[in-house]
Amino acid sequence: MAPILFLILLIYTSVADHCCLRTFQKLTAKSGTSITIPCFYDQKYKRNVKYWCKGERQESCTTMIRTDYVRKEGQVSITDDPKQLVFTVTMKNLERKDSDWYWCGVKTGGGAADKLAYLYLKVTRGAQRVRTKSWISAERGASVTIPCHYDLKYKNHVKYWCKGETWAFCSTMVRTDSPQKKGDVSITDNPNLLVFIVIMRNLQEKDSDTYWCAVEIDGGSDDGVILPLMIRDG
Repeated sequence: MAPILFLILLIYTSVADHCCLRTFQKLTAKSGTSITIPCFYDQKYKRNVKYWCKGERQESCTTMIRTDYVRKEGQVSITDDPKQLVFTVTMKNLERKDSDWYWCGVKTGGGAADKLAYLYLKVTRGAQRVRTKSWISAERGASVTIPCHYDLKYKNHVKYWCKGETWAFCSTMVRTDSPQKKGDVSITDNPNLLVFIVIMRNLQEKDSDTYWCAVEIDGGSDDGVILPLMIRDG
């Protein structure tokens, strides 16, 4: 398989996990679109100020927005949800110049160093013939339903669900032309709605990985879109 990638919103290699703060490490968004980035934190930081910082080095990055006063600046906004222990940053109308290093930050106070988790955002151009959510996070033991939308020209093609960081070497878990359920993973195609659905049940930490909604192209390169999945303790 020598696929050509048409990615929607998110490319992922691993989770940036800095002690008490987690996010996705690498993200790719299409020019002109929006992206919402989650920053998960520990219970002890529930009431702390959170912020979003831009720049390659954490000690010299520029704070763009904070939860205590500037919650929206231009096309960037921040929202904290203490009940879910996550704050999210939304960046709208992305341009190529927005490609850069960013940091999820939590103020610690008392002279202690802030908690930071980095990610790299790359803004690209290109068609999207297979589309899905930008990312999924779920609690251990839960189930997730993933919709994979595709263009009309793929209506009669075989679809499959693949696991692994690298598209060329990912491992096919289920396909629409063979047993459509394997263990806790199932796949169902609905050509009338131009979408196939993947369900993953009883999720465990080992399921945190990179996945692909994929369409098989006979005599050509398969088409696919990346989807990162993060499993968290409840």
